[in-house]
Amino acid sequence: MFRFKTNQRDNPVGARRRTGSVILEFILAFPIILILSLAIIEFGFFALLQQTTTAATIEGSREAAQVGSTSLTVGNLIQEYLAINSLTLIVAPAAPGAGDVLVVIQEGGDLPAQTTSLGNSSIPCTPVGPAPSPAEVKVTVCLNLTDTNGTFPLPNLLSSFGFTLSGKQLEISAMTGLE
Repeated sequence: MFRFKTNQRDNPVGARRRTGSVILEFILAFPIILILSLAIIEFGFFALLQQTTTAATIEGSREAAQVGSTSLTVGNLIQEYLAINSLTLIVAPAAPGAGDVLVVIQEGGDLPAQTTSLGNSSIPCTPVGPAPSPAEVKVTVCLNLTDTNGTFPLPNLLSSFGFTLSGKQLEISAMTGLE
């Protein structure tokens, strides 16, 4: 009844040779797509960590500026924010290996400024910027971007490709006027 005719246009001779080039193109493009995908994921984790640390620092400096606040109340408030990223702040005087975060609270007041440190003292942290005036308080939160295993708080996803976060730190400061 119906007769199907094959035409040279329906089945070009070069179509069979095209399948090998598609595989070659995939093999060449896949590493680039993989690296870009991992970079986007890692940047998303970094953005979350930076935003929560910034919010914790700002709220900690607001708490420290209130009359009657103590380093204990400031540390507990910062710990609530950092718990989103599963980070631990030991709210006690700074000691080596105590938690994942170091918090430095500088109160203006009488010169020199009074400094209190909470958490892990083995994290290097030198607050940058101006020292607080007598009517200000400055809170600095410092943390390592990855641990020695390369898994916490940020996964070191690109280390296989030569990009590493080990040895890198996040340091965020906020200054608020005393109430």
